Amino acid sequence: MIVGVDETPKQEILDPGGAAPDAQVNCKHRSRVYRNGVLVASDLSLAEVAAHRADPDTVIWVDLLAPTPADLVALAPLVGGEVELHPLALENAASGSQRPRLVRYRDHSLLHARAIRVDPGTGALGSTRVAAFILAEALITIRSDDGFVLDPLLDAWDDIGELSAHGIGFLVHGLLDQLVDGYFEALDDADERIQALEDELLEGAGPVRAIQLQSFSLRKDVVAMSRVVLPMNEALSALLRPGVHSTSAEIVPYYQDVYDHALRATERIDGLRDTIESILATSLAMQGNSLNEIMKKLTAWAAIIAIPTGVTGYFGQNIPFPGYSEPLGFWLSAVLLVGLASGLWVSFRRRGWL
Repeated sequence: MIVGVDETPKQEILDPGGAAPDAQVNCKHRSRVYRNGVLVASDLSLAEVAAHRADPDTVIWVDLLAPTPADLVALAPLVGGEVELHPLALENAASGSQRPRLVRYRDHSLLHARAIRVDPGTGALGSTRVAAFILAEALITIRSDDGFVLDPLLDAWDDIGELSAHGIGFLVHGLLDQLVDGYFEALDDADERIQALEDELLEGAGPVRAIQLQSFSLRKDVVAMSRVVLPMNEALSALLRPGVHSTSAEIVPYYQDVYDHALRATERIDGLRDTIESILATSLAMQGNSLNEIMKKLTAWAAIIAIPTGVTGYFGQNIPFPGYSEPLGFWLSAVLLVGLASGLWVSFRRRGWL
């Protein structure tokens, strides 16, 4: 877990204090304004949202889709008051290359997270970077793309009922809950693919090489999910610490519930990884058994072929033998060839070698 200020800037530090009074957010954005737990406005412009900051008991949410550094600088009027977004926080939110973690600053916290999704057409695993500025009375989310759909999140906030009266905490809880639910949807999809692969392996419905390639692809997806879910557990654990951000005691159990779900997701990832390793080991064992069967059959046929080779070689010596230069000799060698080869074939057949 990383809690603190990142001291290694990656690009020119943004100066929120240098924003012009008429700075505008040019990227696609959405917003909501709650007062006393009631939704009073939505999808306002940045200036209209900033005007609500002076109203008492007001909580606002703003979402920016793929913003530029200039768009982030334009957030200064929205924050307002004595709170100032840290320049490093703005820089890290703009870079979007951070691992899931929670970074605490003097007046606010910055949550880095990733949303996981499965493409319904191709089944490919994708992710969306999500950064969230958590202030006392505002939540500002930043998405790298529209892969993380907002409609389910907004529906969850509408259905949350009495929790909306607990300020910024209910907004943060809804965001975290949607992120973790997305993890379970991806895990369920991977679980179904693994079960189908197990059935295909046990039924012998596909070639071993194709099954192994599918296993490697699944393992790659599970590893990618683990790189998102495991650090997210640390971030959620940090959120549960007292004093991280202002929230009521009533909302803490809901945070704990999300954290427990994230831990279960981690356990499922470990289980899926073990299952994939078991599939790979089973496919290799079955491939080895098949090779052993082939070697037994080749050995048996080699022994059968050796009989006529030995008999013809023996009677081909330049010495007289029973029936030499007579029809009896031909029939005697033919009977020996057929009889000994047939005897070996029957013996190998009974042993299951052929």
